[in-house]
Amino acid sequence: MSKIKDLLKENDTVLVFDIDGVLAVLEFGKFNHYELDDIEWSKATEAGISYYTEDKVSKKMQKFLKDKNMNNIYVITTAANENEGIIKKDYVNKYYNIIGENVFYVFDNKNKVDKLKKIKEKYKDLEDYKIIMIDDTVEILNRVMDNTNFSTAHISTFLDI
Repeated sequence: MSKIKDLLKENDTVLVFDIDGVLAVLEFGKFNHYELDDIEWSKATEAGISYYTEDKVSKKMQKFLKDKNMNNIYVITTAANENEGIIKKDYVNKYYNIIGENVFYVFDNKNKVDKLKKIKEKYKDLEDYKIIMIDDTVEILNRVMDNTNFSTAHISTFLDI
């Protein structure tokens, strides 16, 4: 039986969140999850346009994080460019109160495992399974599962918490 929900609720667990589809609902288009293609999105964020507004906040995730020890809350997100990384960092700080130095961005999903290992360096005495990557992309979760001893949780786990 899965113990992931128990781990998510424990105070000493380190939670590492993705943003798109996890801390930001994917409702960027009028009738679709995105309005722009990847190239247009990259150009827009490079120009400083932010689509990460209050209406993208998941109230359920906001409530879940409200009473957590924010020193143990991290973000690893993928960004098309540095500006998008900064925009996302501002978004999670403003709407989720996540500490700026706990927010990392990568330009390729494959690099999320390396950032997780960097976070682990701060928690040398914590058992690996007490660090949980929370993402909506199974490929990322599988990469974490296959290359580390960290735990993984798909965003769907939060539907029943």
